[in-house]
Amino acid sequence: MAAQHGSGIGQGLFDAVIPAGPAGLWVAKENPRAIAFYRRNGFAFDGAEQTDPGTPGIVEARMVR
Repeated sequence: MAAQHGSGIGQGLFDAVIPAGPAGLWVAKENPRAIAFYRRNGFAFDGAEQTDPGTPGIVEARMVR
């Protein structure tokens, strides 16, 4: 998978699926690569957080634009 990092595949998929206007998503707080990707696409944290009982120990934070 490391060979695909930085190839533009993720950005292409993102652009094909996420509309250009307002949007929201949840990201694991301990995933700096994903957070950086979403920030480059105009998202910012809005302060909301949640945990899923099925994945204890992983805190998700909402990002919006």
